[in-house]
Parts: sequence; C-alpha cells; structure tokens
Amino acid sequence: MYQLNEKYHIGIDIGGTKILAVIANKYGLIYGTATRKTPALSDATSIVKSLAYTATEAADNAGIKINHVDTIGLAAAGAIDSSNGTIIYSPHLPTLVNTPVGSMLREMLTPSIYVGNDANLAALGEKAFGAGKFVNNFVFITISTGIGGGIIIDNKLWTGSSGYAGELGHMTINALGPYGKSATPGAWESLCSGSALTRIAKERIDMGENSSLKRIVESSRAQKLTAEDIFSASIDGDDLANQIIDDAIFYLGTGLTSIVNVLSPEKIIIGGGLSNQWENYVTPAIKLMHQQAYADSWKSVDVVPSELGANAGALGAIVFSQQFSK
Repeated sequence: MYQLNEKYHIGIDIGGTKILAVIANKYGLIYGTATRKTPALSDATSIVKSLAYTATEAADNAGIKINHVDTIGLAAAGAIDSSNGTIIYSPHLPTLVNTPVGSMLREMLTPSIYVGNDANLAALGEKAFGAGKFVNNFVFITISTGIGGGIIIDNKLWTGSSGYAGELGHMTINALGPYGKSATPGAWESLCSGSALTRIAKERIDMGENSSLKRIVESSRAQKLTAEDIFSASIDGDDLANQIIDDAIFYLGTGLTSIVNVLSPEKIIIGGGLSNQWENYVTPAIKLMHQQAYADSWKSVDVVPSELGANAGALGAIVFSQQFSK
C-alpha cells in the first residue's frame, strides 16, 4: 500500500532460470514480490523487457505505482561494470556481452537503475539486514549452480583494484582439475558446485559406472539431473553418489580453508541452493576446514547460513542502489 512519505526501492535478482523482484523500504521491509522465468537465451532487448515486467509486477502486487519507486538495483552474475550499468559478461546470460542493461532498463522504467554483481550485492544484503548485520568483516559465499562470493572488510564491500575481487568460485583448488564453466583449471565451482556434481555424475555414468542415477541420465530428462537427485541417491546408499559428494566435500572444505587462511574473517555466511544441504554437505566441509586451517585460525571464524535466503541478492541490490545514488 502506497504511503506518501515512504521511499520505495526495487531489487531485481536475475539468475539463469528465474528473475526475482522485490519492492521494499530502506529498512528491508518487503511490500511485494514477483518472479518470472529468465529468457536466458533471448536477445538483450527481450531480457531487459522481462526485467521491466517483473519489477512492475512486484510494484503492482504491493499496490505501488512504478513511478513512485525511488531506485532500482539489479543483481546479475558475472563481470559487471557498475559505473555505467553494463553487463560485460554473465555465464547465465550468454547474449549479454558488453550490454548497457542499466540504460536500457531506464528507458523502460522511471526510477534510476544501478547494476552490480549478484554475490557482491547479496553480501551487502546480509550486511544490512541479515547474518552480517553486526559483523565488521565477513565473507559471503553462494553455492548453487556455480559458486560466487562477496567480501566485506571494515563494513564495506571490497572489490579490489579491478572491481572484480570476490570471485571465489574461480580460485584454483586443484591445478590438475577440470575447467567446467570457469576459465581457471580446477576452479572451486568446477569441483563442488551444483553444476559440478551433475557434470561429474554424468561423466562417470557415461564411462560405465553403475548408479541409480543412470535412469535419469539416460532418460529424456538427461539435462535435468540435479544436485538434489545426487544427494537423495547418496542418502539411499548409492555408491557413486556417495563418492561424488565425498569428493565435493573435500574440495568445499579446502576452499573454506583457503578463505580462512588468507582473510581470517569473523564470519563466513553461506547461501545458495546447496546451503539447504547443510548437515549433509556444509557441516562436513566445515569440519575439514577445522582440520586444515593454519594454526587455530578457524576458532575465530563462525560459519553460518544466510538469513535472507533467496532474497539476499534482491535486497542487496536495494542497498546498492541507495548507496550508489547518494
């Protein structure tokens, strides 16, 4: 419901399969949401139109007109030039290369538009409204299709000299490992993200290994094998699924160890779809990090789940839009 003296902001989080828009005030109080399927392989204009429709629908669902919205923030994966609202490259959106999404969206909507990396903005969301609210230094990690990261140092988002710092999913964990979707050999996300688990399962089944997952891989649903399928098979005692998850736990824990050894943050906040497998996946990786971390450095690091869940990126986009508009 529109209130005369309230300022409204919209945050949009565009992923490979879904667009989420939320409308909220500066305190993160959500008034309305909307979702839409991402037309990931469509042209830039079609994608931006989908963003505009989703934002407008969120405002409509809250009973607020889009021209009463103060700012809009957009969170997208990949390399983003926030200074001019350009998506340089996004792994989920292959048609958006050096695309001025901010200015294109501004032509369709009234409010000012600000664009940033999704994991970085999720870190801002956790800082403002979630598990990082009272923490000066923390690392946010999202583990889903890929792995992303955002680093908060002295209460500020740290993006380094290039503006691209925090790409934790691209740090090398095993130099002899696969490339996956990363240009880095043995990158973290190529070893223990959701897409890594499904890729490894398909490869090993194609090589002749037996598994209850074989019926999914060889069916018409071949491209729809999910990490959840692998965890379910593991719980049911499938040997291949157990091996894949055990290997991934090792790599997840090794990555956490590197973060603790290099940054020694007060907290590591973990979100994304695979964080739902906390006891089966994240907890064993934390135990491994405790064994591997330098000296007793792990004792000062608290590893916790995201408090904002699926809304972290969109709420962080709202925080980012307010900071950038000042």
